[in-house]
Order: sequence, then C-alpha cells, then structure tokens
Amino acid sequence: MGNYPVGINRLIYLFKAVYMATVRQRLNSWALEEIRWASQVNEDVLVAWYNKWLQIFQKAVLEYVSGMQNVANAVFPIVANQSEYKLPLGESLVPDFYSIIQLRVAYREKNWLPVYRVCKQINPSDYNINPKNGKQIWEPIIWKRISKCNPRFTFIDKNHIKIYPTPDENVTNWLSLSYNYIEQPVVATTNENSLNLPRYFFDAIEDYLTFRLYQAENPEMAQWYYQQFENTLHDNIYWLNKDKRPIDENFADTSYFSHY
Repeated sequence: MGNYPVGINRLIYLFKAVYMATVRQRLNSWALEEIRWASQVNEDVLVAWYNKWLQIFQKAVLEYVSGMQNVANAVFPIVANQSEYKLPLGESLVPDFYSIIQLRVAYREKNWLPVYRVCKQINPSDYNINPKNGKQIWEPIIWKRISKCNPRFTFIDKNHIKIYPTPDENVTNWLSLSYNYIEQPVVATTNENSLNLPRYFFDAIEDYLTFRLYQAENPEMAQWYYQQFENTLHDNIYWLNKDKRPIDENFADTSYFSHY
C-alpha cells in the first residue's frame, strides 16, 4: 500500500481527502480505493476526466434547477445612444456566462436610486401580430409596445445583447444582470471548496471516474458504471431541489395535555 496510513488512520485519511480535498487529493484517494495505487492512472488523464464530469454535471444541474444554481450578478453602466452591450463571457474574475436569469434596466431614478424595470427577451412570437397603428413608438415593431417602462432585449451573438429603447443618457450601474455561469476548468491543485457546489455532489465524481476507467480498460462493463453515475447524479439533484423547498414551521400542538 506504499506510504499510505493503515487501519483507522487510513480511513481518516480518506475521509479528509474526500471532504476537505484539492482535486489531486480526491483523485489520489479514488485511485487508492479503486485501483490500489494512485500512480496507475496518469494524473493529467484524471484531471481531464474530472473536468469532463464537471461540465456534464453543471449542465445537468442547470437544466433541472434553472436559475437556482451557479448564480451571479453583474451591473454595467448604460451609455447614451448605445443599445448594444457585452455579456460577462470569459472576462477576468468572472466565471463563464451560461444563460440569462433576469435582465433589468433603469431609465430613470427616484430619490437618487435607479428604478429598475425587467427587460424581457423578444421572442419570434412577438412579431406574429401587427400592432395597432399609433401605439408603437420604438423599434423593433412588435405587438407589445416598447417603452422605458417596458424595455426589451435581443441577442446579437453569443457575446452581445441589444436593448430597446436605446438609452438617452450616461448612467452608472443602470444595467443589472442576473445570470447562470459554468465553473472554470480545474487543475490538480484546485481546492474543491472554491467550487460553487454542495459537498454531497462530489460522490458523483468518483462514480464518473470509475466509469471512465472501465470505458478505457473494460468497455463491455462500462455501461453499468455509467448507469450508476447517472443514478447518483439524479439523486444529488433531487436533494438540491429538496434544499430549495420552503420550510414551513408550526408551533407544537400541546392540546392533548389539556385533559390532565
């Protein structure tokens, strides 16, 4: 077993490696448990598998609990006569942009605070009915009137959106965006505490690593291990949904004591 601790000390070591881990510690503890020796699988390969799992996992989580996981907020200045704005995609210190939860735009202020209005995306169905003459004052021509009280936006490309109506003054932080993001790829020294994932999610990584090992070494058995990974993934997402449910608390019913 090399220089790894034995007996109860080994169990304590594995516990710490799994629950207080860098990526390297988790990979080593998995290798120790599954293949008896960490050096049997190249670390670069394991990190690549880890990142593939992280990508699959986050996409599944964001599909199941849209708008509730990996959430960030950003504010931008609006610029007079500028309607196109860049999304926080690949910028320094900002995780990779995934999807818009809600966009808010302020065209005026009250008591020196911006008055935000929800800026909804323009969908193809908005063009299906011609608006009544005289009610449309902003472009594009869609059914529901565009105004500063009812702003809209469209995607120009994956990096940019266009808002309507076009702002007519320069104001700081009057464009407010809530969005889902994807974590940046990890390296072996990444501390898992820095990932925005509950601790109970990480048992899925070991199931995925085991699947990839069998896929590479014994592919006829790999499907069973992939099914096990999917089951763990879905179980974890169930618990995430459970975590998001509101908790109703009531006072204890002590009425049955009244007859004493």
